[in-house]
Amino acid sequence: MFYGKNHAPLSFVFSHTPKDFIVEEVPLYESSLEGEHLVLFIRKKNITTFDLLEKLANFAPKKDIGYAGLKDKNALTYQYISVPFKTDLSMIEDENIKILDSKRHNNKLKIGHLKGNKFFIRLKKVDSLNAKRLEDELKMALAFGFPNYFGYQRFGNFNDNYKLAASIKKPIKRQSKKEKFLISALQSFYFNSWLDSRLKLSSLIDTMDIASLLKLRFKDFMGSEDLDSTLLERNVFGKEDTLTLELAQSHKIPYKLLKGDICKHFPYGKYFDIEDLKEEYVRFESKDIAPTGLLSGEDSKKQSRNCLDEVSLSKTIESSFTKPILALGTRRYAWSFISDLKYEYKDTLAHFELSFFLPSGSYATSFLEYIKNEKL
Repeated sequence: MFYGKNHAPLSFVFSHTPKDFIVEEVPLYESSLEGEHLVLFIRKKNITTFDLLEKLANFAPKKDIGYAGLKDKNALTYQYISVPFKTDLSMIEDENIKILDSKRHNNKLKIGHLKGNKFFIRLKKVDSLNAKRLEDELKMALAFGFPNYFGYQRFGNFNDNYKLAASIKKPIKRQSKKEKFLISALQSFYFNSWLDSRLKLSSLIDTMDIASLLKLRFKDFMGSEDLDSTLLERNVFGKEDTLTLELAQSHKIPYKLLKGDICKHFPYGKYFDIEDLKEEYVRFESKDIAPTGLLSGEDSKKQSRNCLDEVSLSKTIESSFTKPILALGTRRYAWSFISDLKYEYKDTLAHFELSFFLPSGSYATSFLEYIKNEKL
């Protein structure tokens, strides 16, 4: 992944273990305390959310079990799971699972029924120099946000499970849960590739003068596998884009907006098309809105609104990563913002501890990679 930073990678060790990585879901709303479902607040470690669901399926029909998000195996996680109200869980015995609380609720939980997640992370082998660099990078990220890449957990132990999706030909309604997960990994792969190109372009806008940018070609920030060969030599900008480039360079936020981009109110709200770049940069830097990217699917054209109907730079880049994938198309924030950031450097232990909140869908590991300026 491209992070757009010009400094050497920071030096620290991130141990993806329950002692050093803690995640707690923050629900979108409180339980209703009535209804035919029971929302469990569960602490787990050393197992995936899918493993947890399999264990709960011994006590309730799998189709009646709901969850709001997937949580890491290699972390201490606190998450909400719903089961039918009359489910008897008295016989559940597992050292990796503990039910901390339960409340009645009207509905079965569904993916996305989360406000976000709270994280605690302990970084090790951090010397005083890198502690200072960490502090500086965290302050920058708090002010300007970070690229909302899908985390490496999405792609399996060998970072290639998205390749398995190519062999799945079933219609959406006939796909198994595992098949849907693999196909979602393929969507994630193309989203990350698109975001990588947008960040490379943004970095070039920040670092090149206007005259050089007017000579920029698509091949300078997008690989040959991403574009039709006839487009690789095409200029990205024309003289009519000079004011747009000057406006982009006047703003410090690392992600540069383009006309035709589809934004969304942050951290949730309605989609809208950018019309006035000057106005939207102000709202973007105020964390009121954020740009979005496409997760390709059967209704990609609908999800891209006018982006795929009008000739624009935004369209050219996004359409290059729009693929015929057997999934429902949707959009995802390209940029995210952290909040509630706290940190402490323990010099005698060479530990750097931090906690923060991320909205639903954002990965703490992607945030760490952005701070570190390399993959974990």
